[in-house]
Amino acid sequence: MDGSTLSNSLKSVASGASTRVVDIIIPVYSGLAEVRACLESLLCSRSELQGEVIVVNDCSPEPAIDEFLRSLERASRITLLQNEENLGFVKTCNRAAALRPDNDFILLNADTEVHGNWLDRMVAHAATASDIASVTPFSNNATIASYPKGGA
Repeated sequence: MDGSTLSNSLKSVASGASTRVVDIIIPVYSGLAEVRACLESLLCSRSELQGEVIVVNDCSPEPAIDEFLRSLERASRITLLQNEENLGFVKTCNRAAALRPDNDFILLNADTEVHGNWLDRMVAHAATASDIASVTPFSNNATIASYPKGGA
């Protein structure tokens, strides 16, 4: 199957596969430039499936990150949760997921930049079989999910 055939089959799966809302959860700790690039790419890329963008400030030591996130919250671009102490990745993600328990969600690293119809493509892959619970894209810098090799 060539790339265009796969793309077309995914479009047909995505068009009728899911009416569920998919929230985007982004735990944030440090790296203002990366966080800014992540959120700018995400907020420019919309999907009918996208629910809330839930950002959790995991007690960042960088005041500029807090200021940036609060400005997006004031503009109603994100839902912002603030951890009073650093909870780490897993507890922070669980806290955000509990906010909307009926929605599906995607965990997005704060240094990720998304493109185009990225959400529709991920949902389409998840919808190809009823026993798929998780979809993980490859990256050039995602440790165990890196391609062609870790740490590239």
